[in-house]
Amino acid sequence: MKTKILTAALVFSLTASFAQQPAKNKYQQYLPIIEKGTLVQKDSLANVLMSELKTYKSEEDYRTTINILRSLGKEDLQASAEVLAKKKYPKGSLTRDAFITDVFYNASTPVQKEKAYNDLIKKWPVKNFKEEPLTYDYVLANLAQSFANDGNAQKAVYYLEEMKERFWRGNGYIPVGQILLRTGDTTTAATLLKTAMDDSYYYLTLPEDQKDNKARFAAMGYASSMSAYVNILVSQKKFTEAQGYIENALNAAPEQADGLAMVYYKSLMGTGRKLEAYNILTKLYAKGQFAVENDLKKLYTELNGSVQGYENFNASLKIELTQNIRNHIKEMATFKPAPNFELLNLKGEKVSLASLKGKVVVLDFWATWCQPCIRSFPGMKAAQDSYADDKDVQFLFMNTWERDKNYKENVISFITKNNYPFEVLYDDQKDPQTGEVMAAKFGVKGIPAKFIIDKEGNIRYFLTGSTPNVDYIKLEMKELIEAAKKPYKG
Repeated sequence: MKTKILTAALVFSLTASFAQQPAKNKYQQYLPIIEKGTLVQKDSLANVLMSELKTYKSEEDYRTTINILRSLGKEDLQASAEVLAKKKYPKGSLTRDAFITDVFYNASTPVQKEKAYNDLIKKWPVKNFKEEPLTYDYVLANLAQSFANDGNAQKAVYYLEEMKERFWRGNGYIPVGQILLRTGDTTTAATLLKTAMDDSYYYLTLPEDQKDNKARFAAMGYASSMSAYVNILVSQKKFTEAQGYIENALNAAPEQADGLAMVYYKSLMGTGRKLEAYNILTKLYAKGQFAVENDLKKLYTELNGSVQGYENFNASLKIELTQNIRNHIKEMATFKPAPNFELLNLKGEKVSLASLKGKVVVLDFWATWCQPCIRSFPGMKAAQDSYADDKDVQFLFMNTWERDKNYKENVISFITKNNYPFEVLYDDQKDPQTGEVMAAKFGVKGIPAKFIIDKEGNIRYFLTGSTPNVDYIKLEMKELIEAAKKPYKG
């Protein structure tokens, strides 16, 4: 599987989102057919677009049509259009992007990547693509990480400093900083992490009327970038300095409190503010972060003079969490028949929803490139493991929206490498009438997307998004599954 830097920045499609408005308008013009059209309508549109190719005056016209063909599920026509575009514009962005994917990302050593990068900027200079600096920043960040992993901090920093987009460079600085921390280069790591933190803070504190998508994206990373830097201060026992940064952050962005909670707890303990530290642990535990239980019990005993009453206190926090989850899942409730499907699993065996009637089925739509999907997998594994002896519950992991031609090999490699005992189905069978895959039939607009289907084949709950909190996912899945086991009451 190709190693690529994929972050939430891609959600905005930032490289392309600042392209010419006509391209966007053309895509929007055909959106009803893309999303709701019949197969006949989609075929007709695809044929019209292919007939237009010879009239195009710019590479952007080709890119727009290629994107539409991709959305229509016309991979063969998309590939044909790409061949024509690359032939007509050999020094254009499509050939450049293919070089990045096929040559740069496939290079196995830092030296090979560096050569590929030099070839890239020689044949496709940055100055020729002034509207797309982010494409080159992705490459630079990946190259820097490669050198950092190889122990060459000097080259890693050199390439990081070549990055042009301030709003995004933290996504290159933080991983390299963390690599250098692991190798003991705290000084260089601290400099990189502080730069990432300062960048995020700059965008976070901009006046609202000056915040575009770039600024909002950068601001979202403040908690993670600041935690990374402040953890260094805590490890150096600079607790007061750490608290200053954290409390400043909490004033500027109180909505990011959860992301700062653990490092704030450590800094408070370091300065003896144990009651405040205890309150933070209590909130974390009540949100399902059970990994803090030992510290919570220790602080409870210290502050109360004994362990008496702790078990009741602990139970009350779990009751509070369970009730909060139950209130939350009410917002996810729905009731409609689930579209039937018959798809192949990793072994090439057919699995249908009809064959699972009588079971509660958990569907998790995901892709190998989707970091939020992958982030939730340890929790989903824990949830599945907790139902290992329940023959009335089946988890299915619906692999969809893959971008690589070798997606099947990539999926098998990913599942095997991570030892996930998942029943994975390939969502690659298109409806002969609409051309839709199952993700579209289920109404999926973004992944991860999870559906809880009851024993009669009705969708009872639908949820999106993810969390890395294993304990929370396990509890949430339990509440959803147990609720779906009960008859629908309307």
